Amino acid sequence: MKTSELYIRTFKEAPAEEVSKNAQLLIRAGYIYKVMAGVYAYSPLGIRVLENIKQVVREEMNAIGGQELIMSSLQKRETWETTSRWDDEVVDVWFKSHLKDGTEVGFAWSHEEAIIEMLKLYLSSYKDLPIYVYQFQTKLRNELRAKSGIMRGREFIMKDMYSCSLDAEHHEAFYQGCIEAYMRVFNRLGIGDETYVTFASGGAFTQFSHEFQTLCDAGEDVIYLVPSTKEAFNEEIAPAKAAPFEQNEEQKPFEEVEGAGIVGVTALAKQLGLPEQQTTKTMLYAVDGGDKLIAAVVRGDHDINEDKLKTVSSTQKVALATPEQVKAATGAEIGYAGVVNLPEHITLFVDDSCESLINFETGCNKTNFHARYVNWERDVPKPAQFYDIKIAKQGDIHPETGEVYVVHKTAEVGNIFNFGLQKSQDTDFTYTNEKGEQQFVHLGSYGIGVTRLMGVLAEKCSDEKGLVWPMSVAPYQVYIVQIGTDPEIAAEAAKLCEIAQSWGVSVLYDDSDKRPGEKFADADLLGIPHRVVVSTKTIKAGEYEYKARTSTEISMVSAETLAKLLTA
Repeated sequence: MKTSELYIRTFKEAPAEEVSKNAQLLIRAGYIYKVMAGVYAYSPLGIRVLENIKQVVREEMNAIGGQELIMSSLQKRETWETTSRWDDEVVDVWFKSHLKDGTEVGFAWSHEEAIIEMLKLYLSSYKDLPIYVYQFQTKLRNELRAKSGIMRGREFIMKDMYSCSLDAEHHEAFYQGCIEAYMRVFNRLGIGDETYVTFASGGAFTQFSHEFQTLCDAGEDVIYLVPSTKEAFNEEIAPAKAAPFEQNEEQKPFEEVEGAGIVGVTALAKQLGLPEQQTTKTMLYAVDGGDKLIAAVVRGDHDINEDKLKTVSSTQKVALATPEQVKAATGAEIGYAGVVNLPEHITLFVDDSCESLINFETGCNKTNFHARYVNWERDVPKPAQFYDIKIAKQGDIHPETGEVYVVHKTAEVGNIFNFGLQKSQDTDFTYTNEKGEQQFVHLGSYGIGVTRLMGVLAEKCSDEKGLVWPMSVAPYQVYIVQIGTDPEIAAEAAKLCEIAQSWGVSVLYDDSDKRPGEKFADADLLGIPHRVVVSTKTIKAGEYEYKARTSTEISMVSAETLAKLLTA
Protein backbone atom coordinates (compact mmCIF):
# COMPACT_ATOMS: atom_id res chain seq x y z
CA MET A 1 0.00 0.00 0.00
CA LYS A 2 1.29 3.48 -0.93
CA THR A 3 0.65 6.33 1.48
CA SER A 4 -0.43 8.42 -1.52
CA GLU A 5 -3.34 6.00 -1.99
CA LEU A 6 -4.54 6.35 1.62
CA TYR A 7 -7.09 9.09 2.23
CA ILE A 8 -5.94 9.53 5.81
CA ARG A 9 -3.15 11.75 7.08
CA THR A 10 -1.36 12.23 10.38
CA PHE A 11 -1.86 15.12 12.80
CA LYS A 12 0.53 16.85 15.17
CA GLU A 13 -2.17 17.28 17.80
CA ALA A 14 -5.24 15.34 18.88
CA PRO A 15 -8.60 17.05 19.55
CA ALA A 16 -8.38 19.15 22.72
CA GLU A 17 -11.31 17.35 24.37
CA GLU A 18 -9.68 13.91 23.95
CA VAL A 19 -7.95 13.12 27.24
CA SER A 20 -7.01 9.44 26.85
CA LYS A 21 -3.57 8.59 25.54
CA ASN A 22 -4.81 5.73 23.36
CA ALA A 23 -7.36 7.88 21.54
CA GLN A 24 -4.94 10.79 21.18
CA LEU A 25 -2.33 8.59 19.51
CA LEU A 26 -4.78 6.64 17.36
CA ILE A 27 -6.51 9.81 16.13
CA ARG A 28 -3.20 11.56 15.40
CA ALA A 29 -1.92 8.52 13.50
CA GLY A 30 -5.14 8.19 11.49
CA TYR A 31 -6.30 4.85 12.88
CA ILE A 32 -9.60 6.10 14.31
CA TYR A 33 -12.03 8.98 13.94
CA LYS A 34 -14.06 10.27 16.87
CA VAL A 35 -17.77 10.37 16.11
CA MET A 36 -18.85 11.40 19.63
CA ALA A 37 -17.83 10.66 23.21
CA GLY A 38 -17.29 6.91 23.49
CA VAL A 39 -17.99 6.24 19.80
CA TYR A 40 -15.24 5.87 17.20
CA ALA A 41 -14.96 4.91 13.53
CA TYR A 42 -11.98 2.95 12.21
CA SER A 43 -9.92 3.84 9.15
CA PRO A 44 -8.31 1.34 6.76
CA LEU A 45 -5.24 1.34 9.03
CA GLY A 46 -7.39 0.80 12.12
CA ILE A 47 -9.27 -2.02 10.44
CA ARG A 48 -6.00 -3.82 9.70
CA VAL A 49 -5.04 -3.71 13.38
CA LEU A 50 -8.47 -4.93 14.46
CA GLU A 51 -8.45 -7.73 11.89
CA ASN A 52 -5.02 -8.86 13.07
CA ILE A 53 -6.26 -9.00 16.66
CA LYS A 54 -9.39 -10.83 15.55
CA GLN A 55 -7.35 -13.36 13.61
CA VAL A 56 -5.25 -14.22 16.66
CA VAL A 57 -8.43 -14.65 18.69
CA ARG A 58 -10.14 -16.60 15.90
CA GLU A 59 -7.28 -19.08 15.60
CA GLU A 60 -7.29 -19.80 19.32
CA MET A 61 -11.08 -20.14 19.49
CA ASN A 62 -11.05 -22.53 16.54
CA ALA A 63 -8.29 -24.53 18.23
CA ILE A 64 -10.59 -25.37 21.16
CA GLY A 65 -13.51 -26.32 18.95
CA GLY A 66 -15.24 -22.98 18.41
CA GLN A 67 -17.47 -22.43 15.38
CA GLU A 68 -17.80 -18.86 14.14
CA LEU A 69 -21.20 -17.34 13.43
CA ILE A 70 -22.82 -13.94 13.67
CA MET A 71 -26.08 -13.17 15.44
CA SER A 72 -28.39 -10.23 14.87
CA SER A 73 -28.04 -6.92 16.68
CA LEU A 74 -31.82 -6.52 16.97
CA GLN A 75 -33.43 -8.84 19.48
CA LYS A 76 -36.98 -9.52 20.56
CA ARG A 77 -38.22 -8.41 23.96
CA GLU A 78 -39.46 -11.94 24.64
CA THR A 79 -35.94 -13.32 24.26
CA TRP A 80 -34.80 -11.42 27.32
CA GLU A 81 -37.92 -11.77 29.42
CA THR A 82 -37.19 -15.48 29.92
CA THR A 83 -34.31 -14.57 32.26
CA SER A 84 -35.79 -11.32 33.60
CA ARG A 85 -33.08 -9.25 31.94
CA TRP A 86 -35.40 -6.93 30.03
CA ASP A 87 -35.99 -5.07 33.28
CA ASP A 88 -33.98 -1.82 33.52
CA GLU A 89 -33.30 -2.47 37.20
CA VAL A 90 -31.51 -5.70 36.35
CA VAL A 91 -29.59 -4.44 33.33
CA ASP A 92 -29.36 -0.67 33.14
CA VAL A 93 -27.29 -0.69 29.94
CA TRP A 94 -30.07 -1.93 27.70
CA PHE A 95 -30.99 0.01 24.58
CA LYS A 96 -34.66 -0.31 23.60
CA SER A 97 -36.78 0.86 20.71
CA HIS A 98 -39.93 0.12 18.73
CA LEU A 99 -40.41 -0.93 15.14
CA LYS A 100 -43.04 0.83 13.02
CA ASP A 101 -45.53 -1.93 13.78
CA GLY A 102 -45.06 -1.36 17.52
CA THR A 103 -42.87 -4.40 18.16
CA GLU A 104 -40.48 -3.78 21.04
CA VAL A 105 -36.86 -4.57 20.23
CA GLY A 106 -33.55 -4.32 22.00
CA PHE A 107 -30.15 -3.46 20.60
CA ALA A 108 -27.97 -6.41 21.56
CA TRP A 109 -25.50 -5.97 24.39
CA SER A 110 -25.13 -9.71 25.01
CA HIS A 111 -26.30 -12.90 23.32
CA GLU A 112 -26.74 -15.69 25.88
CA GLU A 113 -30.51 -15.86 25.58
CA ALA A 114 -30.50 -15.32 21.82
CA ILE A 115 -27.95 -18.10 21.31
CA ILE A 116 -30.03 -20.47 23.45
CA GLU A 117 -33.15 -19.60 21.48
CA MET A 118 -31.35 -20.42 18.24
CA LEU A 119 -29.61 -23.59 19.45
CA LYS A 120 -32.90 -25.09 20.64
CA LEU A 121 -33.60 -25.76 16.96
CA TYR A 122 -30.46 -27.85 16.58
CA LEU A 123 -29.83 -29.46 19.96
CA SER A 124 -32.06 -32.25 21.22
CA SER A 125 -29.85 -35.26 22.05
CA TYR A 126 -26.66 -35.89 24.02
CA LYS A 127 -25.16 -36.78 20.62
CA ASP A 128 -25.46 -33.11 19.62
CA LEU A 129 -23.16 -31.95 22.44
CA PRO A 130 -20.82 -30.24 22.99
CA ILE A 131 -21.43 -27.08 20.99
CA TYR A 132 -19.11 -24.05 21.14
CA VAL A 133 -20.04 -21.02 19.04
CA TYR A 134 -18.54 -17.54 18.88
CA GLN A 135 -18.87 -14.29 16.98
CA PHE A 136 -17.23 -10.90 16.48
CA GLN A 137 -19.85 -8.20 16.74
CA THR A 138 -20.46 -4.59 17.65
CA LYS A 139 -21.92 -4.19 21.16
CA LEU A 140 -23.49 -1.20 22.89
CA ARG A 141 -23.26 0.13 26.45
CA ASN A 142 -24.94 3.16 27.97
CA GLU A 143 -21.75 4.32 29.70
CA LEU A 144 -22.10 7.36 31.91
CA ARG A 145 -18.37 8.04 31.58
CA ALA A 146 -16.67 7.74 28.21
CA LYS A 147 -13.29 9.35 28.71
CA SER A 148 -11.00 6.38 28.16
CA GLY A 149 -10.97 6.37 24.37
CA ILE A 150 -11.54 2.97 22.83
CA MET A 151 -10.76 1.27 26.14
CA ARG A 152 -14.25 2.03 27.40
CA GLY A 153 -16.69 2.88 24.64
CA ARG A 154 -20.41 3.15 24.16
CA GLU A 155 -19.96 1.13 20.99
CA PHE A 156 -17.24 -1.50 20.64
CA ILE A 157 -16.29 -4.75 18.94
CA MET A 158 -16.27 -7.88 21.05
CA LYS A 159 -15.65 -11.57 20.61
CA ASP A 160 -18.24 -13.51 22.57
CA MET A 161 -18.27 -17.30 22.76
CA TYR A 162 -20.95 -19.55 24.25
CA SER A 163 -20.45 -23.16 25.34
CA CYS A 164 -23.05 -25.91 25.72
CA SER A 165 -21.83 -29.00 27.61
CA LEU A 166 -23.27 -32.31 28.74
CA ASP A 167 -22.50 -31.97 32.44
CA ALA A 168 -20.47 -30.09 35.02
CA GLU A 169 -17.34 -32.16 34.37
CA HIS A 170 -17.30 -31.53 30.62
CA HIS A 171 -18.12 -27.88 31.15
CA GLU A 172 -15.30 -27.40 33.67
CA ALA A 173 -12.82 -29.00 31.28
CA PHE A 174 -13.80 -26.58 28.52
CA TYR A 175 -13.86 -23.63 30.93
CA GLN A 176 -10.26 -24.33 31.97
CA GLY A 177 -9.29 -24.89 28.34
CA CYS A 178 -10.73 -21.50 27.48
CA ILE A 179 -8.62 -19.86 30.20
CA GLU A 180 -5.54 -21.40 28.61
CA ALA A 181 -6.65 -20.29 25.13
CA TYR A 182 -7.16 -16.74 26.35
CA MET A 183 -3.68 -16.65 27.82
CA ARG A 184 -2.29 -17.86 24.47
CA VAL A 185 -4.10 -14.95 22.82
CA PHE A 186 -2.58 -12.43 25.20
CA ASN A 187 0.87 -14.00 24.87
CA ARG A 188 0.65 -13.72 21.09
CA LEU A 189 -0.36 -10.07 21.43
CA GLY A 190 2.66 -9.39 23.61
CA ILE A 191 0.86 -8.70 26.90
CA GLY A 192 0.71 -12.19 28.41
CA ASP A 193 3.36 -11.51 31.06
CA GLU A 194 1.31 -8.60 32.39
CA THR A 195 -2.15 -10.15 32.13
CA TYR A 196 -3.62 -12.00 35.12
CA VAL A 197 -6.53 -14.38 35.47
CA THR A 198 -8.55 -12.54 38.11
CA PHE A 199 -11.35 -13.69 40.39
CA ALA A 200 -14.28 -11.30 40.01
CA SER A 201 -17.98 -10.73 40.54
CA GLY A 202 -20.35 -11.83 37.79
CA GLY A 203 -22.36 -8.59 37.76
CA ALA A 204 -25.56 -8.93 35.73
CA PHE A 205 -24.44 -12.26 34.28
CA THR A 206 -23.83 -14.62 37.22
CA GLN A 207 -22.56 -14.57 40.80
CA PHE A 208 -18.87 -15.05 40.07
CA SER A 209 -16.61 -14.88 37.03
CA HIS A 210 -13.01 -14.68 35.94
CA GLU A 211 -11.58 -11.57 34.36
CA PHE A 212 -8.37 -11.14 32.43
CA GLN A 213 -6.76 -7.98 33.71
CA THR A 214 -3.74 -6.36 32.06
CA LEU A 215 -1.47 -4.02 33.98
CA CYS A 216 -2.18 -0.56 32.60
CA ASP A 217 -1.82 2.86 34.21
CA ALA A 218 -4.79 4.09 32.19
CA GLY A 219 -7.00 1.20 33.29
CA GLU A 220 -10.14 1.76 35.32
CA ASP A 221 -9.88 -1.41 37.41
CA VAL A 222 -7.74 -2.36 40.40
CA ILE A 223 -6.48 -5.87 41.13
CA TYR A 224 -5.04 -7.28 44.33
CA LEU A 225 -2.16 -9.65 43.62
CA VAL A 226 -0.84 -12.24 46.09
CA PRO A 227 2.97 -12.04 45.73
CA SER A 228 3.80 -15.71 46.33
CA THR A 229 0.97 -17.36 44.37
CA LYS A 230 0.28 -14.68 41.72
CA GLU A 231 -3.42 -15.11 42.45
CA ALA A 232 -5.29 -11.97 41.48
CA PHE A 233 -8.59 -10.62 42.76
CA ASN A 234 -10.77 -7.83 41.48
CA GLU A 235 -11.26 -5.06 44.02
CA GLU A 236 -14.95 -6.01 44.21
CA ILE A 237 -14.34 -9.42 45.79
CA ALA A 238 -10.75 -9.46 47.09
CA PRO A 239 -10.72 -11.28 50.47
CA ALA A 240 -8.94 -8.96 52.86
CA LYS A 241 -7.73 -8.56 56.42
CA ALA A 242 -7.09 -5.01 57.54
CA ALA A 243 -3.54 -4.09 58.44
CA PRO A 244 -3.13 -4.07 62.26
CA PHE A 245 -2.27 -0.86 64.11
CA GLU A 246 -0.87 -0.13 67.54
CA GLN A 247 -3.45 0.42 70.30
CA ASN A 248 -3.29 1.24 73.99
CA GLU A 249 -4.45 -1.92 75.76
CA GLU A 250 -5.84 -0.05 78.79
CA GLN A 251 -9.61 0.38 78.57
CA LYS A 252 -10.91 3.89 79.15
CA PRO A 253 -14.31 4.81 80.60
CA PHE A 254 -17.17 4.77 78.10
CA GLU A 255 -18.35 8.25 77.01
CA GLU A 256 -21.18 9.71 75.00
CA VAL A 257 -19.92 12.69 73.01
CA GLU A 258 -22.03 15.28 71.25
CA GLY A 259 -21.01 15.58 67.63
CA ALA A 260 -23.72 17.33 65.64
CA GLY A 261 -22.95 18.19 62.05
CA ILE A 262 -19.62 16.36 61.78
CA VAL A 263 -19.24 15.03 58.24
CA GLY A 264 -16.83 12.22 57.38
CA VAL A 265 -14.58 9.86 59.29
CA THR A 266 -11.55 12.16 59.14
CA ALA A 267 -13.41 15.07 60.78
CA LEU A 268 -15.02 12.77 63.34
CA ALA A 269 -11.71 11.16 64.32
CA LYS A 270 -10.12 14.57 64.73
CA GLN A 271 -13.01 15.82 66.85
CA LEU A 272 -12.84 12.78 69.15
CA GLY A 273 -9.05 12.63 69.32
CA LEU A 274 -8.85 9.13 67.84
CA PRO A 275 -7.01 7.66 64.84
CA GLU A 276 -9.34 6.78 61.96
CA GLN A 277 -8.60 3.10 62.57
CA GLN A 278 -10.32 3.40 65.96
CA THR A 279 -13.54 4.74 64.50
CA THR A 280 -16.23 2.61 62.92
CA LYS A 281 -18.73 3.06 60.10
CA THR A 282 -22.21 1.62 60.60
CA MET A 283 -24.62 1.56 57.69
CA LEU A 284 -28.22 0.36 57.79
CA TYR A 285 -29.53 -1.52 54.77
CA ALA A 286 -32.96 -2.62 53.63
CA VAL A 287 -32.78 -6.15 52.21
CA ASP A 288 -34.52 -7.72 49.22
CA GLY A 289 -36.66 -4.68 48.57
CA GLY A 290 -38.53 -4.95 51.88
CA ASP A 291 -38.62 -3.12 55.21
CA LYS A 292 -36.32 -5.53 57.05
CA LEU A 293 -33.08 -3.79 58.06
CA ILE A 294 -29.61 -5.11 58.72
CA ALA A 295 -26.59 -3.22 60.05
CA ALA A 296 -23.09 -3.48 58.56
CA VAL A 297 -20.03 -2.25 60.46
CA VAL A 298 -16.45 -1.74 59.24
CA ARG A 299 -13.40 -0.03 60.66
CA GLY A 300 -13.41 3.68 59.87
CA ASP A 301 -10.55 3.55 57.38
CA HIS A 302 -12.45 1.06 55.20
CA ASP A 303 -15.71 1.01 53.26
CA ILE A 304 -18.49 -1.59 53.15
CA ASN A 305 -18.49 -4.00 50.23
CA GLU A 306 -22.15 -4.53 49.37
CA ASP A 307 -21.42 -7.64 47.27
CA LYS A 308 -19.74 -9.31 50.23
CA LEU A 309 -22.54 -8.12 52.50
CA LYS A 310 -25.14 -9.77 50.29
CA THR A 311 -23.21 -13.03 50.46
CA VAL A 312 -22.81 -13.17 54.26
CA SER A 313 -26.39 -12.01 54.87
CA SER A 314 -27.81 -14.47 52.30
CA THR A 315 -29.74 -11.75 50.52
CA GLN A 316 -30.21 -11.01 46.84
CA LYS A 317 -30.38 -7.24 47.13
CA VAL A 318 -29.29 -4.62 49.64
CA ALA A 319 -30.05 -0.91 49.49
CA LEU A 320 -29.09 1.81 51.94
CA ALA A 321 -32.01 2.45 54.28
CA THR A 322 -33.82 5.73 53.74
CA PRO A 323 -33.73 8.43 56.44
CA GLU A 324 -37.36 7.54 57.19
CA GLN A 325 -36.52 3.85 57.63
CA VAL A 326 -33.56 4.68 59.89
CA LYS A 327 -35.65 7.02 62.06
CA ALA A 328 -38.44 4.47 62.36
CA ALA A 329 -36.06 1.67 63.32
CA THR A 330 -33.66 3.48 65.68
CA GLY A 331 -35.39 6.71 66.64
CA ALA A 332 -32.34 8.68 65.42
CA GLU A 333 -31.62 10.82 62.41
CA ILE A 334 -29.43 9.35 59.68
CA GLY A 335 -25.67 9.50 60.38
CA TYR A 336 -25.69 8.30 64.00
CA ALA A 337 -26.10 4.54 63.60
CA GLY A 338 -23.74 2.29 65.55
CA VAL A 339 -23.48 -0.80 67.73
CA VAL A 340 -24.49 1.08 70.91
CA ASN A 341 -28.26 1.03 71.53
CA LEU A 342 -28.84 -0.89 68.29
CA PRO A 343 -32.37 -2.36 68.34
CA GLU A 344 -32.36 -6.14 68.68
CA HIS A 345 -34.52 -6.69 65.61
CA ILE A 346 -31.74 -5.32 63.36
CA THR A 347 -29.33 -8.14 62.46
CA LEU A 348 -25.73 -7.08 62.90
CA PHE A 349 -22.83 -7.94 60.57
CA VAL A 350 -19.46 -6.70 61.78
CA ASP A 351 -16.29 -6.75 59.71
CA ASP A 352 -13.30 -8.62 61.12
CA SER A 353 -11.30 -5.36 61.08
CA CYS A 354 -13.34 -4.39 64.16
CA GLU A 355 -12.75 -7.58 66.17
CA SER A 356 -9.57 -6.45 67.94
CA LEU A 357 -10.56 -2.80 68.44
CA ILE A 358 -10.11 -1.28 71.90
CA ASN A 359 -11.60 2.06 72.99
CA PHE A 360 -13.28 2.55 69.63
CA GLU A 361 -15.91 5.00 68.41
CA THR A 362 -19.37 4.09 67.22
CA GLY A 363 -22.74 5.75 66.77
CA CYS A 364 -25.23 5.78 69.65
CA ASN A 365 -28.38 5.51 67.53
CA LYS A 366 -29.16 8.84 69.18
CA THR A 367 -29.32 12.04 67.16
CA ASN A 368 -26.17 14.19 67.46
CA PHE A 369 -24.33 11.69 69.67
CA HIS A 370 -21.38 9.33 69.20
CA ALA A 371 -19.92 6.88 71.70
CA ARG A 372 -16.20 7.04 72.50
CA TYR A 373 -13.99 4.44 74.23
CA VAL A 374 -16.37 1.57 73.47
CA ASN A 375 -15.14 -1.96 74.21
CA TRP A 376 -16.57 -5.33 73.27
CA GLU A 377 -18.27 -7.27 76.06
CA ARG A 378 -17.90 -4.44 78.58
CA ASP A 379 -20.13 -1.94 76.71
CA VAL A 380 -21.70 -3.97 73.92
CA PRO A 381 -21.97 -7.72 73.31
CA LYS A 382 -19.15 -9.10 71.22
CA PRO A 383 -20.56 -10.67 68.03
CA ALA A 384 -20.35 -14.43 67.90
CA GLN A 385 -18.94 -14.14 64.37
CA PHE A 386 -17.05 -11.49 62.44
CA TYR A 387 -17.06 -11.30 58.65
CA ASP A 388 -15.05 -9.91 55.76
CA ILE A 389 -17.43 -7.27 54.39
CA LYS A 390 -14.90 -4.59 53.51
CA ILE A 391 -13.68 -3.24 50.19
CA ALA A 392 -10.00 -4.13 49.98
CA LYS A 393 -7.54 -1.24 50.03
CA GLN A 394 -3.83 -0.62 49.75
CA GLY A 395 -1.99 -2.24 52.67
CA ASP A 396 -4.58 -4.98 53.27
CA ILE A 397 -3.50 -8.58 53.76
CA HIS A 398 -4.43 -11.78 51.95
CA PRO A 399 -6.07 -13.90 54.70
CA GLU A 400 -4.62 -17.26 53.65
CA THR A 401 -0.96 -16.34 53.06
CA GLY A 402 -0.69 -13.38 55.43
CA GLU A 403 1.04 -11.38 52.69
CA VAL A 404 0.34 -7.74 51.96
CA TYR A 405 -1.35 -7.45 48.57
CA VAL A 406 0.46 -5.84 45.66
CA VAL A 407 -2.09 -3.45 44.15
CA HIS A 408 -2.10 -2.64 40.44
CA LYS A 409 -4.18 -0.49 38.10
CA THR A 410 -5.42 -2.65 35.26
CA ALA A 411 -7.63 -2.80 32.20
CA GLU A 412 -10.03 -5.70 31.72
CA VAL A 413 -9.36 -7.32 28.33
CA GLY A 414 -11.49 -10.45 28.71
CA ASN A 415 -13.94 -12.25 30.97
CA ILE A 416 -15.56 -15.66 31.30
CA PHE A 417 -18.74 -16.68 33.09
CA ASN A 418 -19.80 -20.10 34.35
CA PHE A 419 -23.59 -20.17 34.24
CA GLY A 420 -23.92 -23.80 35.22
CA LEU A 421 -27.60 -24.72 34.84
CA GLN A 422 -29.06 -21.33 35.78
CA LYS A 423 -29.87 -20.01 32.32
CA SER A 424 -30.86 -23.42 30.97
CA GLN A 425 -33.42 -23.73 33.75
CA ASP A 426 -34.69 -20.19 33.10
CA THR A 427 -35.10 -20.90 29.37
CA ASP A 428 -36.00 -24.62 29.56
CA PHE A 429 -32.93 -25.53 27.49
CA THR A 430 -32.63 -29.33 27.69
CA TYR A 431 -31.35 -32.39 25.88
CA THR A 432 -32.23 -36.11 26.08
CA ASN A 433 -29.53 -38.29 27.64
CA GLU A 434 -28.70 -41.93 26.84
CA LYS A 435 -31.45 -43.12 29.21
CA GLY A 436 -34.08 -40.98 27.49
CA GLU A 437 -34.17 -38.49 30.39
CA GLN A 438 -34.39 -34.73 29.95
CA GLN A 439 -31.31 -32.92 31.26
CA PHE A 440 -30.45 -29.23 31.43
CA VAL A 441 -27.50 -28.01 29.36
CA HIS A 442 -24.44 -26.64 31.17
CA LEU A 443 -23.63 -23.19 29.82
CA GLY A 444 -20.74 -20.74 29.80
CA SER A 445 -19.99 -17.37 28.22
CA TYR A 446 -16.57 -16.04 27.20
CA GLY A 447 -15.74 -12.51 26.06
CA ILE A 448 -12.73 -10.64 24.69
CA GLY A 449 -12.88 -6.91 23.94
CA VAL A 450 -11.26 -6.55 20.51
CA THR A 451 -11.34 -2.76 20.28
CA ARG A 452 -10.45 -2.51 23.97
CA LEU A 453 -7.39 -4.66 23.31
CA MET A 454 -6.38 -2.24 20.56
CA GLY A 455 -6.70 0.61 23.06
CA VAL A 456 -4.73 -1.22 25.75
CA LEU A 457 -1.96 -2.00 23.25
CA ALA A 458 -1.88 1.66 22.21
CA GLU A 459 -1.49 2.66 25.88
CA LYS A 460 1.20 0.10 26.68
CA CYS A 461 3.03 -0.11 23.35
CA SER A 462 3.88 3.53 22.75
CA ASP A 463 6.46 6.16 23.60
CA GLU A 464 6.95 9.91 23.24
CA LYS A 465 7.15 9.54 19.44
CA GLY A 466 4.01 7.50 18.90
CA LEU A 467 2.76 3.94 18.69
CA VAL A 468 5.00 0.85 18.84
CA TRP A 469 2.82 -1.99 17.56
CA PRO A 470 3.81 -5.62 18.24
CA MET A 471 4.42 -7.53 15.01
CA SER A 472 1.33 -9.66 15.60
CA VAL A 473 -1.07 -6.70 15.28
CA ALA A 474 0.80 -4.03 13.29
CA PRO A 475 -1.16 -2.90 10.21
CA TYR A 476 1.99 -3.33 8.14
CA GLN A 477 5.26 -4.94 9.11
CA VAL A 478 7.62 -2.57 7.31
CA TYR A 479 7.50 1.12 6.44
CA ILE A 480 9.52 1.80 3.29
CA VAL A 481 10.57 5.43 2.95
CA GLN A 482 11.53 6.91 -0.39
CA ILE A 483 13.89 9.89 0.00
CA GLY A 484 14.05 11.97 -3.17
CA THR A 485 12.00 12.09 -6.33
CA ASP A 486 14.61 10.75 -8.75
CA PRO A 487 13.05 8.03 -10.97
CA GLU A 488 15.88 5.66 -10.06
CA ILE A 489 15.06 6.03 -6.34
CA ALA A 490 11.34 5.54 -6.96
CA ALA A 491 12.04 2.45 -9.05
CA GLU A 492 14.32 0.97 -6.38
CA ALA A 493 11.76 1.64 -3.64
CA ALA A 494 8.98 0.05 -5.70
CA LYS A 495 11.24 -2.95 -6.38
CA LEU A 496 11.96 -3.35 -2.67
CA CYS A 497 8.20 -3.32 -1.96
CA GLU A 498 7.72 -6.24 -4.35
CA ILE A 499 10.67 -8.15 -2.91
CA ALA A 500 9.50 -7.65 0.69
CA GLN A 501 6.02 -8.84 -0.19
CA SER A 502 7.53 -11.93 -1.80
CA TRP A 503 9.08 -12.63 1.61
CA GLY A 504 5.56 -12.59 3.07
CA VAL A 505 6.05 -9.15 4.63
CA SER A 506 3.29 -6.52 4.44
CA VAL A 507 4.48 -3.09 3.27
CA LEU A 508 3.40 0.52 3.69
CA TYR A 509 5.33 2.57 1.12
CA ASP A 510 5.76 6.29 1.83
CA ASP A 511 5.98 7.77 -1.66
CA SER A 512 4.87 11.24 -0.55
CA ASP A 513 6.75 14.45 -1.24
CA LYS A 514 7.16 15.22 2.46
CA ARG A 515 10.55 16.11 3.86
CA PRO A 516 12.61 13.19 5.29
CA GLY A 517 12.08 14.37 8.87
CA GLU A 518 8.32 14.39 8.39
CA LYS A 519 8.38 10.89 6.92
CA PHE A 520 10.45 9.56 9.80
CA ALA A 521 8.09 11.21 12.29
CA ASP A 522 5.14 9.57 10.53
CA ALA A 523 6.88 6.18 10.66
CA ASP A 524 7.36 6.56 14.41
CA LEU A 525 3.83 7.84 15.03
CA LEU A 526 2.25 5.01 13.03
CA GLY A 527 4.26 2.46 15.02
CA ILE A 528 5.21 0.16 12.13
CA PRO A 529 7.79 -2.35 13.52
CA HIS A 530 10.46 -1.85 10.81
CA ARG A 531 11.59 1.19 8.81
CA VAL A 532 13.66 0.91 5.64
CA VAL A 533 14.98 3.92 3.70
CA VAL A 534 15.74 3.97 -0.03
CA SER A 535 17.79 6.97 -1.17
CA THR A 536 20.67 8.00 -3.44
CA LYS A 537 23.02 7.05 -0.58
CA THR A 538 21.61 3.52 -0.23
CA ILE A 539 21.59 2.90 -3.99
CA LYS A 540 25.25 3.86 -4.26
CA ALA A 541 26.09 1.58 -1.31
CA GLY A 542 24.07 -1.29 -2.71
CA GLU A 543 22.40 -1.63 0.70
CA TYR A 544 19.39 -0.36 2.64
CA GLU A 545 19.11 1.91 5.68
CA TYR A 546 17.31 -0.03 8.42
CA LYS A 547 15.85 0.91 11.80
CA ALA A 548 13.60 -1.05 14.16
CA ARG A 549 10.83 0.98 15.80
CA THR A 550 11.98 -0.26 19.19
CA SER A 551 15.57 0.87 18.63
CA THR A 552 17.44 4.15 18.12
CA GLU A 553 20.17 2.44 16.10
CA ILE A 554 20.28 2.96 12.34
CA SER A 555 22.36 0.59 10.22
CA MET A 556 23.14 -0.16 6.59
CA VAL A 557 22.19 -3.73 5.71
CA SER A 558 22.28 -6.00 2.68
CA ALA A 559 19.15 -7.41 1.08
CA GLU A 560 19.95 -10.79 2.63
CA THR A 561 20.26 -9.33 6.12
CA LEU A 562 17.13 -7.25 5.61
CA ALA A 563 15.17 -10.37 4.72
CA LYS A 564 16.26 -12.01 7.97
CA LEU A 565 15.33 -8.91 10.01
CA LEU A 566 11.89 -8.56 8.47
CA THR A 567 10.97 -12.24 8.66
CA ALA A 568 12.44 -13.07 12.07
